[in-house]
Amino acid sequence: MVVPFNAYEIRNNVMEHRTCKKTTVIQGKTKEVLQWADLPFEELELKDTIEIDLQNNDDMLCLQVSSSVRALVLSIKKDSTNVFQLVSSDETDKIIAQLKKYLSKKAGGEEIEYKVVNRKLIAMSGWYEPFSPDVREKRSRDENSGNFIWQFGATRLINPYTVKFESPATKLPVSALVVASANALYLPTEDKVYQIRKNHINSLTSIVRSIDQPTIVLGIGIQAKFGDIEDTKGIKLHEHQVTFMNEIAMRSTGKSVSVRGDFTETACVNAGVKNCISLGCPSLTISRAPDLGQVLETKWNNVVAKLASEHTLKVGIALPALKDSTDMYSKIVDMLLLVCKSHDCYFIAQAPNDKPQLLKHAKGKVDREKILHFREGVESWFKFIRSLDFVVSTRIHGGMAGIANDIPTIIVPTDFRILELVNAMKLPHISFEDATNRDYESLFDLITAAKKDFKEFERKRRNHLKEYKRILESAGLEMDPALLDIILN
Repeated sequence: MVVPFNAYEIRNNVMEHRTCKKTTVIQGKTKEVLQWADLPFEELELKDTIEIDLQNNDDMLCLQVSSSVRALVLSIKKDSTNVFQLVSSDETDKIIAQLKKYLSKKAGGEEIEYKVVNRKLIAMSGWYEPFSPDVREKRSRDENSGNFIWQFGATRLINPYTVKFESPATKLPVSALVVASANALYLPTEDKVYQIRKNHINSLTSIVRSIDQPTIVLGIGIQAKFGDIEDTKGIKLHEHQVTFMNEIAMRSTGKSVSVRGDFTETACVNAGVKNCISLGCPSLTISRAPDLGQVLETKWNNVVAKLASEHTLKVGIALPALKDSTDMYSKIVDMLLLVCKSHDCYFIAQAPNDKPQLLKHAKGKVDREKILHFREGVESWFKFIRSLDFVVSTRIHGGMAGIANDIPTIIVPTDFRILELVNAMKLPHISFEDATNRDYESLFDLITAAKKDFKEFERKRRNHLKEYKRILESAGLEMDPALLDIILN
């Protein structure tokens, strides 16, 4: 018997992470996908096995078929009633032998592969911890809630049934180190931010050396304003950044550092660093839609049809990371306010100063109750986003919150880091120059002017998933099975 269960489950306002000590991955050698119906197991529901404590059982044996994982269960007769008991990992070889015998009798049974994945303990910098009151309180102190988006994407890339996570400060022996990061590679040297970022990179370098296990990096990139870089072809990493990359290279194979875009990859290459690959942000992998490009295109077209019929839409506006004293802020926000004149708009803040800046600039044009700041994690943020018809974002992660939840989105890049991410992932966008110099007076104007190619977006997405799979496997890690399904199909 098998029982399906979620790796992440909420109980008593705490999200628990449940894992398998051993997971047997069963798949066909050909393109034909194996299904649970092909296997000799009766499926139970968790309500039928209420006596089983999945959370506190550390010795589960699980099977992974296609995009789902299920625990193996025995039914034992006790005092005229059935008692369910989880099968221990010691039974792995016995179960595989029984499966081989059963499947060999079926046509094509010899074309089945069996891979046993032993659970690993890994350290992760940038880990999106399962929520609890303490975790939520800690997140509420983050000065940029956009960090939650890339952390969530990077963490949920990894097959949760096959790993346990620890912070890099752990004293426990770990099998691998995953460094999830964002705009940590600061290039301008003239301000105090440079030294702060340098100290951060040096700290990461020390962690890599201390843990000294297979190491990969997910989502790191340069941080620079449009005026900071004159020659994008000649940019290169600083010496301390090169040292960090070289420490990764010593503990990995191939291109094991996924960077946010072509600007960052160019900076790596120009500095002699060869292990960087442009993949955009890990948040691109959050949606489990089999064809996200098609989903977004269909919803986009539906929005256009509604606008043609003068429907009022519910729109999310992700506020810019610009100071209100600048001309750029005024132009961008004035344009966004015009877009909202005919629609039900909600303004999404990601930093503490976003709300007071908007209220000061808007001078009574915005309902303060419609300025939202999701400070405790992605869960409430994503729930709200799914209620929207459309998103317009001047921040990358405000936009990725829409994309990740299958909501059509336009992004306006306001600096180099956003621009390279938009280009790397082929996201619908309007250039900053156009947004600040052209007269867009409605959502329809923005949608008509946006550069978009949903087929190219989906092609990039699938290619990026394949590269993420390769990077994870280089550190001995498995990709989430739902994402594997997208690649295989």
